[in-house]
Parts: sequence; structure tokens; C-alpha cells
Amino acid sequence: MFPFITGKELFGATRTKRSIACCSVNTWFAGSGHTSPYEWVPFSARDFLGMAPMLARMSRAVGLHTGDIVLSVTDPPPRISYAIPYLWAYSKAYGVPRLEFITGSLAWYDTLGMTWINFVQRRRPTVLFTSIKNALALADKIYEDSKVLAREVLTETRVGIFYGEPLIDYQGELMERYALTSYEAYSPTEHMSFCTECGAHLGIHLWMDRGIPEIIPVDCEDAVPIWEASPGSIGELVITNFAEGLPLIRYRTGESIRLEATDRCACGRTHPRISRLPSDNNMQA
Repeated sequence: MFPFITGKELFGATRTKRSIACCSVNTWFAGSGHTSPYEWVPFSARDFLGMAPMLARMSRAVGLHTGDIVLSVTDPPPRISYAIPYLWAYSKAYGVPRLEFITGSLAWYDTLGMTWINFVQRRRPTVLFTSIKNALALADKIYEDSKVLAREVLTETRVGIFYGEPLIDYQGELMERYALTSYEAYSPTEHMSFCTECGAHLGIHLWMDRGIPEIIPVDCEDAVPIWEASPGSIGELVITNFAEGLPLIRYRTGESIRLEATDRCACGRTHPRISRLPSDNNMQA
């Protein structure tokens, strides 16, 4: 019965009205907005550290194991992505195999050039974790400098975990440049849950213990709980979460999705699965 809220309304309020942060908020990060290059999102300590077990869950879903070396190409501060590798390392307390992390940003590449890539190549990372935008830009820079494809530099990289734009838009281009098995992760800054594909590649698992997902079917004004919707339904994803710093109540993500299934996945997980639709179908908040 609660009304929906859109990103435009949410972040418009933080820019134009006096904001009173609750005492639990101790960190702010910037995410990409529809109407501004930066939209600021508050986190409590529990919100921030609560990402660690979700990163652990993501690691298990994509099949990482002890000895994997993760190359994490992130955006620089104030984006939250730069902090993720450090939280991920902390997630070993939640049963993640021991991983090694190489962190950096494309800004580092602009400064160090192939010096950084040569170091990465010597370490032989087995996992690439980055946004699709950064993955393509990194491949461009490698080709410009050495006239080889990224797959000829990252020869041991078998897994790619990509976030940002829907993977379906860029799958072919990424496979041409990288020789790896790709997994799509969905975790917008305002709802850091690291929903991800599993090894079955039958859709992105929506972690039901991290929020209450709904879908607004196409040509409909009312939302339906994901678990009550019919497989194949297409519409906009709506999220209610349990965050302390920025609790979202029926937040319209602007993300166009298709519900793939709500039954048990081949991997054994029972969380429902969705596909993000191509960007030209995505609804803007």
C-alpha cells in the first residue's frame, strides 16, 4: 500500500531539501545518477560491513577457489567500487577461499601505462572484476599500447564478473577481447547486494534475504511481488531493502527485467532469477 519512490525523487530531495542523517550513518559514497554525475548515498557501519557476506556469497556462486587472483579495475573515489576489494578481502571471515587482489583504476593506467599491465601480467590473475565500461576501456588501452587483445595479456583469466550495464548488450564484444566465462552482477550503489549469476547461467539470483523485490509489469501501474509473478513477466524492478543508512521503500530502480524463474535453480539455490534487458528497453527513474 506504500507509494513508489523514484531515483529522481529520492536524489532530488537530497539536493534541494535539508537532510538530517540518522546517527547510524558514518560513510557516504557516490553513485551514478540519472540527473547528475554523482548521487550521494549514506551507509551505516552495518550497511558497509554487510557487503562482505554478500561478496562471499557471490564468490561461491561463480565458483572461486583458494589461490584465485582477482584483478579489480575500479572507478576512483568517491565511487564505492574502489572500496569493494578491501571488503572482499574481509569476507574471508564468511567462508570465502583465500583470494589475492590486484586493485587499480584506469586513472592509474593513464599514469603508469604498460608498467601496471606488465605487473598484472606477471601475477597472472584468474578473475577479472570490473564494470563493463572499464573492461572495454582496459581492452582498448592494451590494444593501443601493445597491439594485442586483452586475452593475450590476461592469459590465465578464466572468470569475468561484470557489473554496470546489462551484460547482454556487450557479451559478444567482451568475448572477442577476453577469453573467460562471464558472470553478470547487479548491485547499484543504493542497494549493494551483489546479486549474481551462478554457474548454471540461468539468470541473476535476486537474494531474497536482502530485500523485497517486486515487478511492475509492462502496461500496468501496480507492482507484483516477484514470487507471485509468472515466469517470463517483463517489467520494472522495484526494491524494498533493510538498510540502516538509506532504507528504500518500494524504490523504482528504472531497471527493465524479465523474470526467468522462481523455482529451484540447477545450482540448488531457491532465490528467484531475473535477466536484465538491453539498455534501450530500460526505464529511467
